[in-house]
Amino acid sequence: SGGMVTVNAQGDGIDSNGNVTVSGGTTVVYGPTNNGNGSLDYNGTADISGGTFIAAGSSGMYQGFSQNSSQKSAAFYYNGSAGEQLTLADSAGNVIASFKGVKTYQVVLISSAQLKAGTTYTVYTGGTLSETGSGVITSGTIQNGMSAMTVTAE
Repeated sequence: SGGMVTVNAQGDGIDSNGNVTVSGGTTVVYGPTNNGNGSLDYNGTADISGGTFIAAGSSGMYQGFSQNSSQKSAAFYYNGSAGEQLTLADSAGNVIASFKGVKTYQVVLISSAQLKAGTTYTVYTGGTLSETGSGVITSGTIQNGMSAMTVTAE
């Protein structure tokens, strides 16, 4: 519900035998790379109502947030590599979330209060960000990024 949580997963990243509830803070899950595990793994429901959540991991056991969540998410398949900057931005180039992978990944899940249902966003690799820092960037703009795909928030 607050703070900053970073997980570098070999197995499941966030794992619950029940429900998962995210209501604030920043959560980042890097991994796993093994398709027998997932960045987010739960047996009940997973709801998000606030904060920023980024997961970049294997696709074999992918799970996302419930469509009943009050905060929207965008999920997409992308073969990313360690060290590669990946950015989700709106049509004006405003950054929703940007991160640098720490290992290979095949699927990305991003949830943010900035996402609006039914709105299309662009996934960029590389580029220049107006905001700098280590880890996750959730503001500013991107320029000269290479458009990898578009995704729609749900």
